Amino acid sequence: MSEIVLEVEGEGAVAATEELLQTPGIAGSWEPATEEPQRDGVLATIATIVGITVGVVELAEKIYHWYQKRRQQPDPTQRIERAIVKWPIGY
Repeated sequence: MSEIVLEVEGEGAVAATEELLQTPGIAGSWEPATEEPQRDGVLATIATIVGITVGVVELAEKIYHWYQKRRQQPDPTQRIERAIVKWPIGY
């Protein structure tokens, strides 16, 4: 399987990305999308998932639950605005 790339945006992007990559069955790395915070201090990260020890459906469920949890955070500094998943072509 090719790598999967996610772009995560929001004040809690760094913490959310680190949390996602600590999820059992998912392995990867992340980096800031830019050196400077984007519009109005919003951060963005790029996560690259390279190791997956679960099936595609389970992976999708894990990412979905992570996303829902982070979108509904009561603390705005831990919340994300959006996550864009870039699945490999032909998968």
